[in-house]
Amino acid sequence: MHILEPELGGERNSGHQIRHLSDQRTRDGCWRRRTFAFLVLATLCMFLAVVLNSDSTLATGLTIARSFVQRGSGEAISPNRQANRTKVAEGEYVIVEQGNSGAFGPFGEEIYDFHETWTLWRVAKGRYEVEGERRFESPIDVPHVNRFLAELSRDLTVTRVTEFAKLKWRRDSGPLTCEFLPSELHCSSDGRDPKQAIELRISMEHPFGILWPVSIFSLSSVTREAERDRNQMTPIQLVTIEQPSSWLPVNPTILDGTLQYLGDEDLEAADQKWHAHKFSFKVPSQPQFLIWTSSKGIPLALVVEHPHENWPEEGMKLVRFRKWPEF
Repeated sequence: MHILEPELGGERNSGHQIRHLSDQRTRDGCWRRRTFAFLVLATLCMFLAVVLNSDSTLATGLTIARSFVQRGSGEAISPNRQANRTKVAEGEYVIVEQGNSGAFGPFGEEIYDFHETWTLWRVAKGRYEVEGERRFESPIDVPHVNRFLAELSRDLTVTRVTEFAKLKWRRDSGPLTCEFLPSELHCSSDGRDPKQAIELRISMEHPFGILWPVSIFSLSSVTREAERDRNQMTPIQLVTIEQPSSWLPVNPTILDGTLQYLGDEDLEAADQKWHAHKFSFKVPSQPQFLIWTSSKGIPLALVVEHPHENWPEEGMKLVRFRKWPEF
């Protein structure tokens, strides 16, 4: 295990943590502005539709306006990009934590009542995109809503992830984008003030994914690199990215571990029956995990393996899933 300090885009400063109430008011204000923008754009579209006597003008304009509001702090999806992608699946994950008072995650960054809803799109060249939203409390009773976008290869291996949440100690940051390169994890967070920018370049030697913050598609991607041999271990690396303080706003840790294929078994998830691939993985300072994926590569469940059956359940599971015939 080795710990890396990030390259900061400016000098360390003391900073201060924004109050969660202020964050909530800011989000509410942004949502009101986006809603107002949608109404203005929609009204303009209806006016043009009447003048031009064109239903297609109205439909296209409303699609653009709706995309602007839905994308929030990210860039709007262009009409051409909308036309060149196909929705193939959607679902929802929840974290189950029956112990530890419902808290999940490292000390100081615990989350509660985690839900992740997502939509899977097929895009150009047979690749995929996942658009999703994470809802949780941190600390308890303080709600957060964070949007994310993941780009995936043909076999649903993550190649790029963008998180639209701001960093805890960088008020002007965001979005945070991580690229999964063949031998490097490259993460950057822009900001209007260059001193607020974050840049990480982490060299990797083995198949890797992100363990923290929660990234279930990233973890399941690692299983695509495993040998389908029950007697063979695959070396892997998992990265945790914590935000400990204003003087160390981002602290990545690389955990060297192993992944093992355990065979196929029947599993029930999201009220459906699956014939799933089962794996286990272990990294230092963490318990052993079990993960199941579908034959297509959809993560179905991730659980902490405990020494006896009566141990409180903890992990993540798929609770809702729907797919279209194209998938």
